[in-house]
Amino acid sequence: MTTSLSVARVELSKQINDYWASTTTGAGSATTLVDDLLKAKQSAWIGKDMYDLITSATTYIFTVSSASATIGATYTNNSVTFTVLATIAPDTTLYCSATSAPEDSGTLTKATGTGDNTITFSTYSTCEDEERKISSLSTSTLTTLAHSGLIATATTYEVHRLFSASEKRIALIAAARMAWPYIHEKIWDESMVSGNWFKDGSFEIWTSSSALTCWTTTTSTIAKTTTSPYYKHGDTSCKISTAAGTVKQSITNWDDLKRLAGQTVTFSIQAHCDTASCLRVSINDGATQTYSSYHAGDSAWTQDDPRNDSMYVQQFIDWNPTEITFTIHHEVAAATSYVDDARAIGPYQPRLFIETLGLSQEKPVQIEIEPSNYSTDEPWAQVFNSRLDTELGYLYLPSSVRRDRRLRIKGIGYLDFVDSSGDSGTDWDDTININSPQTDILIAQAIVYLYTQMSLPNFSRSTRQDFQEMIGFWEDKLRRQIGKHGMEVQSIPVRFK
Repeated sequence: MTTSLSVARVELSKQINDYWASTTTGAGSATTLVDDLLKAKQSAWIGKDMYDLITSATTYIFTVSSASATIGATYTNNSVTFTVLATIAPDTTLYCSATSAPEDSGTLTKATGTGDNTITFSTYSTCEDEERKISSLSTSTLTTLAHSGLIATATTYEVHRLFSASEKRIALIAAARMAWPYIHEKIWDESMVSGNWFKDGSFEIWTSSSALTCWTTTTSTIAKTTTSPYYKHGDTSCKISTAAGTVKQSITNWDDLKRLAGQTVTFSIQAHCDTASCLRVSINDGATQTYSSYHAGDSAWTQDDPRNDSMYVQQFIDWNPTEITFTIHHEVAAATSYVDDARAIGPYQPRLFIETLGLSQEKPVQIEIEPSNYSTDEPWAQVFNSRLDTELGYLYLPSSVRRDRRLRIKGIGYLDFVDSSGDSGTDWDDTININSPQTDILIAQAIVYLYTQMSLPNFSRSTRQDFQEMIGFWEDKLRRQIGKHGMEVQSIPVRFK
């Protein structure tokens, strides 16, 4: 149910009658595209401020040194054959055509023709996704500002005459938020636990794929894991491997932990490990460090209640501790562990950090609590009378809520185009979590954005008037699309103090 930025660009172009896509039929140069279909167009079809976009290129540009090859020679890399299109000199580039990409760096091995038996390349590039201003059209040849390489035959491209592809990209990304709440991201999060003193006990918040934001790693290598069955709670778990080490949270990571002084606390985790006597947890207040038993090392998750597998530890924290640290110990370098759903349960802790859930305005629509530990029964019970701190991103639960139970937080968030890791992105293959007909709202909003930009005073008076008339047309169409296809905005049954 996702739509790529490139698909949205094409649909936007079609709706404003600004779509031309074709494939080159002959070899061009860095400044020319050759396509027999262009013979049907008059030279005046190309005017001021029009751009091309290379959508798939068959030319690869290798950075090489101390090498020679002749035109027509073929080389292989990554099981792909590359045909030399242009001769090279030392410390320059090698132009080749192929049907798919090579490795990021490596060696080209000669298959046929004249040239060095092997050519080492440090990097490669392609003209794909490049945009260049078009200067003229003559018969079957478009002349442009220089691309980074030769435009070979069988290269697919688009011509953008009204707005450039980059302008359409900016408009679509802006429209994703501007069209809220009529299109939105649905939030359904079960990573929080009532009464849990940890910040990010479910290992959902990562600075990178190998670094947690709220936990400190020592010696071991960790990795964000989203592959089933290697996570138990929320959407991710923490993989620990490569070397013996620790993953821990202390007052340095999360200041709230200082309030556990003079309290008895239970620390538990959901755990998966392939080696015995490797994985365990501990609590340390500077004077006393108490350890749990080891995971069995049977390549299986602990039971839903980790106390049944002894993956928990309980300790009274000194009234005046020199530290309060909760540590996950991975003690065998060759082993692999996965940990999830870390819980520190002690005195009542009402505060939960919800800013990272992506809720619009940091406001949930509904909060529910499971009836029993890792319950599969439905429905869950609703939680009322919570308090929100939208400025700092906290949710405060009432004291009547039972501790040590998973919470389900529902709401809506802002849409965005994201990459394969879920991070905000601007590449053409990045995706947004809607499809047709909701994409019609996105596109109509993007078109309103484009015409609004063109109506600003940096354009001529007559042109601005034309675009202002188009704004009215597309605003009306946007309203109709919202009326027909707008996503339901849930009422808010949660009562907040």
